[in-house]
Amino acid sequence: MENSIDVTTLFLCDPCDCELLLEQLKNNKVIRRSLLYFFYWGRNNVTSKFKRTIEKPMKISTVTNPRHGVFRIYYNQASTKYDNQLKMVNWWTGRLFSSPALPPADAVYNNFNGQIFKVPVFHAPPWHFVHQYNKSVIEVTGGRDHKLLILLAEKLNFRYEYFDPPDRSQGSGVGNNGSFKGVLGIIQRREADFFLGDVTVTWERQLGVEFSVFTLADSGAFITHAPRRLSETFALLRPFKWQVWPAVLATVVISGPTFWAAASGSALWRPLRSPPAPTLSTCVWFITSIFLRQSGRSPSNSGRARALVLLLSLAATYVLAGVYSATLTSLLAKPAREPPLVNLFALERAMIHSGYSLFVERHSSSLAILQNGTGVYGRLWNLMRRQRIYAVKSVEQGVRKMLQTPDSPVALLAGRETLFFNSKRFGVSSFQLSEKLYTRYSAIAMQQGCPYLNIFNKVLMQLFEAGILTKITLEEYEKLRDSGMEVPSTARSTGTNEDKVSKPNSNENLQKLEPINMRMLQGAFYVLIFGYIISGVALFVEFQKKNRAFVLRKKLKFSPFERFESLKGALAKFKSRLRTRWRAATALSEVSIDFVE
Repeated sequence: MENSIDVTTLFLCDPCDCELLLEQLKNNKVIRRSLLYFFYWGRNNVTSKFKRTIEKPMKISTVTNPRHGVFRIYYNQASTKYDNQLKMVNWWTGRLFSSPALPPADAVYNNFNGQIFKVPVFHAPPWHFVHQYNKSVIEVTGGRDHKLLILLAEKLNFRYEYFDPPDRSQGSGVGNNGSFKGVLGIIQRREADFFLGDVTVTWERQLGVEFSVFTLADSGAFITHAPRRLSETFALLRPFKWQVWPAVLATVVISGPTFWAAASGSALWRPLRSPPAPTLSTCVWFITSIFLRQSGRSPSNSGRARALVLLLSLAATYVLAGVYSATLTSLLAKPAREPPLVNLFALERAMIHSGYSLFVERHSSSLAILQNGTGVYGRLWNLMRRQRIYAVKSVEQGVRKMLQTPDSPVALLAGRETLFFNSKRFGVSSFQLSEKLYTRYSAIAMQQGCPYLNIFNKVLMQLFEAGILTKITLEEYEKLRDSGMEVPSTARSTGTNEDKVSKPNSNENLQKLEPINMRMLQGAFYVLIFGYIISGVALFVEFQKKNRAFVLRKKLKFSPFERFESLKGALAKFKSRLRTRWRAATALSEVSIDFVE
């Protein structure tokens, strides 16, 4: 704020009006670190009601004039011990006793002298591991942000008290009045001092609370079930994807005319000495039979044609068949899996066509991004609203729900570090983590106008530059390996002391290579049955076509010329028959006369 425009407003009023003015500033939440309020009381003392109205984040300074030529300056942020006390920090008798007039915040809050802060906390691994006893007593056993708070308390000499917030969620802006739910609502109402726990910095949240420098540079992501194994029934057909057929057909189409050109080349140059060239259709069918691995006689015996036939035969045998055999063997030995969901567009298609459901943590920044987003985020939000339930209490609960229903199409959107940590807890082989979707920064949430924000930022920058923040984050992942994947969980719902979930052995989840068996080759029999069906259909079509051609040929109408020729032929046949009958009758009569004689 050093380069901003300075504005000074002077109020001339009675002391009772000063009390009313301070009450209005408090009720309208006009409390900012950049606003400093001066009140002039003259010879009167500051009233107790005015002091009771003062809150710690408000920067209040009063000036009194106890006697002529002497002015005393009081300030409420001159000490860390009291919240609403005014302490004399300077005076004026022609010049100021010390400069600057008010002590800077860095000099006041570099040591809190054992001040106690109220900090809300709830179970959210790996940031906090919380146990609850008898539904009232909580115990924080570890976590990245718990270690960070310990370092801050040691550096700035303060103490802290954890308490269980009523709504165990971070909170997002709701309503037109800017009120928040969850822990951020408690910070906004000044019922707690600050909150650590992977709080994402958003513009909406900055309207109600202030944030320190970032404690973690993270990104958004979503998690789904690991890709399932595809059915082995169609393993034989899986290598034949539609992208292969255009290239195969193009090869056959080009090879046929090429073979015809090679076979007819000598006939074109030496037409008298060379045998007649084969037709184009004969060459195309011959090349097709080669690629189908069928024997046949070459329509040409020229040297170029023989060389081309040999080249195509080798290509069909050692390239196409070899590549297909190797691909098929690898698919049968290590069965294929369905394609994973790695981005939001693939998730959107899965929600539309495959019935996927998307869940987010309630009152989280991920939910706010979907609600306020456009493009693919807006479309995902419209699809989510059709679901019966789309919010979960915590990321851990969402991951547990996915683990309990391995066959349900479910996706969970949250911070990538949180999802990665929980996937390592419950079994990496059971989940599929998407690519990075957007950048998100986590920080400490504090009250508006927090006077010690700058000193917190200074310590956090020192921890970040020294690599300590990265180190304590990696330590939480190392605990997973050292503890044998036994993870403590909150027992709020059951009231027990501890609930442990063991990750299954990762070696058991890995799919081992299996030898080829008849179950894997059952797809060949389906292919054979399919070929028989096609052959039967083709035979039936040919038979029907032949019968139809025969019927049409019999029903065909002749032209007048054809009718005349047909009638002429019929008359000739009739005349020939009459002549034959007449001759036979004449010969019979002669034989009869001779017999009578």
